[in-house]
Amino acid sequence: MSQRVNELTSLFLPVHRIIPFSNVDGVGNRTSIFLQGCNLNCLYCHNPETIPRQTDAGKMISLATLFDKIMEARPFIRGVTFSGGEPTLHARELIPLFKRLKAEGLTCYLDSNGFFDYAKTLPLIAYTDKFLFDIKGIGEGLCLLCLNRANRQGKIPPPQKVRGFTCQNNQIKKMLQRNLSNLRYLLMHEKIEEIRLVWVKGFYDAYALVEQIAHLPKIQTAHFKLIIPHTRGTRDPQGLVPYIPTREEVKRLANYAQHCGLHKLKIIY
Repeated sequence: MSQRVNELTSLFLPVHRIIPFSNVDGVGNRTSIFLQGCNLNCLYCHNPETIPRQTDAGKMISLATLFDKIMEARPFIRGVTFSGGEPTLHARELIPLFKRLKAEGLTCYLDSNGFFDYAKTLPLIAYTDKFLFDIKGIGEGLCLLCLNRANRQGKIPPPQKVRGFTCQNNQIKKMLQRNLSNLRYLLMHEKIEEIRLVWVKGFYDAYALVEQIAHLPKIQTAHFKLIIPHTRGTRDPQGLVPYIPTREEVKRLANYAQHCGLHKLKIIY
């Protein structure tokens, strides 16, 4: 126990925000903790202030202090959900905290973009009850939409640049399959509670993506949320407007998803 206590006092996490009680970040009432730093740069991100690894908005807080704050809500919550940013960037620090929380009977969830190194993250996955998993899309358009960290201003390219785009960065191209690959592994181990697709038109074939998701193993164990993006909080709201699908377009995609077998589906407008 002394070693565990020492880990909680000596390790720190960059915390952007703590929501003591949330009912939208997993089953039941949960404490939701947003960590600072993300390995992606999604142009539709509505909390882009969490993307930089280092910022004044992210306060370094010890695991012991976080544990105490969570325990204050203990009688009213089922567990804790760590979001971001991307929480798997902080796998080493989260493991001892997850161990301590689970010893208290609390479930530990990760709200993840899915672009992590699966092998390196396995020790954290072992202590994670469920993932809330963002599926970002397929194809090289993702290099523009989510993987281009050089676009710090978050400017959205015009449609003529998106059409027929070919990524020239081989390192980034290698990342394209990581999202779906990690989703497959987590489904096989029944670690997925919900899959969320924020549909941004034009950057990928959403119908082909839905087909691929529908054929993943144990897909019926997870809920699927199809989400219309909004412009509030985004860095280039006017640039995003042409890529936002209409309600009718989303309904058609939802019908197709159900036809493919994704029956636990919900549209978020």
